[in-house]
Amino acid sequence: MFRLALRMLTRDTGKFVALVVGLTFATLLICQQGAIFLGLLIRSTGALQNVATPDLWVTDPHLRFIEEVRPISDRDLERVRAVPGVAWAEPFFSSRATVELPDGAYKTAQMIGVDRSTMVGAPPEVTAGSLDDLRAPDAVMVDESSRDKLANCQIGDTFRLNDKRAVVVGFCRIKLGFESNAVVYTTYDNALRFTPVGRERISFALVAVQEGRDIGEVAREINARTGLAALTREEMTWRTVNFILKETGIGINFGITVLLGFVVGLAVTAAIFYQFTLENLRHFAVFKALGAGNFTLVLMVMAQALTVGAIGFGIGVGATGIFTIMGREPGAELSPFFPWQLLLICFIGMFICICAGSLLSIRRVVALEPGVVFK
Repeated sequence: MFRLALRMLTRDTGKFVALVVGLTFATLLICQQGAIFLGLLIRSTGALQNVATPDLWVTDPHLRFIEEVRPISDRDLERVRAVPGVAWAEPFFSSRATVELPDGAYKTAQMIGVDRSTMVGAPPEVTAGSLDDLRAPDAVMVDESSRDKLANCQIGDTFRLNDKRAVVVGFCRIKLGFESNAVVYTTYDNALRFTPVGRERISFALVAVQEGRDIGEVAREINARTGLAALTREEMTWRTVNFILKETGIGINFGITVLLGFVVGLAVTAAIFYQFTLENLRHFAVFKALGAGNFTLVLMVMAQALTVGAIGFGIGVGATGIFTIMGREPGAELSPFFPWQLLLICFIGMFICICAGSLLSIRRVVALEPGVVFK
């Protein structure tokens, strides 16, 4: 019986292909947009992923987003160091800067300054040069994916950074942030020379907790003694993600696109599959006349719908996987993330879509009179 149902499905090649293409497009739209959205959320926390050493990030308590910083002062840093349970606390500088290239063009860059002696916050992977070279006056290290944005610079090249001379001493590979600006590293002291700042100039204080001390307890002590906010990496991550979701239109835009994919899949399944069922009513009537019950006919309709859905879903997921792999290249503007949880959500969504789109066809088959075959 099910083999006959599948033969009925594939007999009309045009409608069969239309169903597969429609469901493939819907699956691709849902999975791809979901993967891009998750990739953007992860990318927004790129600065946190590049700094693995500290236990706590100390900053202004009203911070909402990792790249929206209100600096703290040197006195605040000393107060943090004086809190019981703090092993060390080092300054971390992050600010935008204007890079003037030799040909007269200019770019906006994200400049990161790390402590000169400890190098806490330094890039996780150095691909050329040495971190020791970064201690030289005017020295900067450029992210690999930013080289093209900075006129394909080489080691030894110079450019103007906020109208001050900067020398490229090496290259690194990091996780990019939410914005697509070039990223350059230097020491904290050099960063203060490159960037005009006021009395409050430390973007974050990176803190390590003494061994054996509870991180949460030390964080609460820092909050009470300094009036600042001591946050773990996870807390900083959630603040950033909440900002992206609530304060920008990104979540709404991607949500509308995913909903559109679901509606397209539902509409295509319902319209084309119902038309296909109408054209095969005589066959279903024959089955009823031969003694097939409504349950059997419903199973036949669902077998047809699920077969088309499985093919469309498989092709759509495969295309999304290829897109994700291509987008994971270092320095890519889009960094989609396609975990198994998203795959499961897409599968459940398409299953609901297919079942809902088959309801009209099921209702028509159940209400069918066997005598139709004799008309």
